[in-house]
Amino acid sequence: MMGFLRKNVRWIMLIVVVLFVVSCFAGYGMYSPGSSGSSVSGDYPVARIDGERIMRSQVEREMLEMIQGMGLTDSVTSDDYPALRSTVLDQIAVTKELDKEVKSRKISVSKNEIDEAVGNIESQFPTREIYLQQMQTAGMDERGLRSAVEEQILRQKVFDDITSGVSTDEQEKQGFYDTLKSYAFQKPEGFNVNVAHFATEELAEKAKGDIDAGKVWDSVMEAASADVLNFTPYDEPLRIPLAQLTGEVEFIKSVDMNKISKVIKLGDADYLIAIKRSKEEASTSSYEEVSSDVGQMLINQKRQSLQSDFLQELRTRANIEFLDQSIFSAPEPEVSGDESEVSPDVGSPDSADVESLTGETEE
Repeated sequence: MMGFLRKNVRWIMLIVVVLFVVSCFAGYGMYSPGSSGSSVSGDYPVARIDGERIMRSQVEREMLEMIQGMGLTDSVTSDDYPALRSTVLDQIAVTKELDKEVKSRKISVSKNEIDEAVGNIESQFPTREIYLQQMQTAGMDERGLRSAVEEQILRQKVFDDITSGVSTDEQEKQGFYDTLKSYAFQKPEGFNVNVAHFATEELAEKAKGDIDAGKVWDSVMEAASADVLNFTPYDEPLRIPLAQLTGEVEFIKSVDMNKISKVIKLGDADYLIAIKRSKEEASTSSYEEVSSDVGQMLINQKRQSLQSDFLQELRTRANIEFLDQSIFSAPEPEVSGDESEVSPDVGSPDSADVESLTGETEE
């Protein structure tokens, strides 16, 4: 895992720099270059970026947030700290350069854009009370959230700006398809199936009865629109691979073709009926079927490449002065007489060191 991190720093930078504020505010406070760090005893500046001091507590705190945010808590050891600290410092520096780009390109964001983004965040919570509680837990208020959202929209607009001219053509799309079709565009053996989900067994049985009586699938679903949770239009059945027809939905294998199935309970308030329309053998999607997807894949690939190169340019441009190089460099192992014994990593703190710098202690 950490080998991947070291080899793909600029891609990780891309992921982190354009990270948007999402539900539960899990990313709030991560990689915030404006933080002045903790004044905890033992704290000290480890670098300067554009003349601004970067405190060790800030680096350690953001390193821990990165570890947690990427789900690496169980795989990271103190030997990995130097590389992670370097990544954090790069992210701080790149974000500063990105903010310069916002100003130089005269990019702005409207109040409506911020309102919409904040509204999208709030909508991810069951109630406004829970939303406000989560903000309080994260140590912020709505003004702070709006400020963070504005910063992220501005930065994202820089990336949108540098990739605005990306396009592709038929020759390029065809070549991409030909290269990948043997494995990326394979369709496994399966069935085309229409499905409908209902909140109660009674509603599902009524719909089944109507279809058994000869009523048209789409008409039944439209008439039950207030009661049906979701359904596939008759002319747009799902292709379900045979390998996925297991457990509760395995019954579909035995349903007679073009006949309505029995009502199956999938969970609380989820009752399914299905019509098996046709069997499909394993095949390869034609270019015509996937050309639109291929074009989008190519455009996304080009955008990612441009963004990655741009971030690398920002990192090269950044003015970083190291004040304590040792915490960013993996120390050479000291081998004693017994070569199996390696000295501890003196450049990386143990958990107690990190706690003392970040102000986080275990109760």
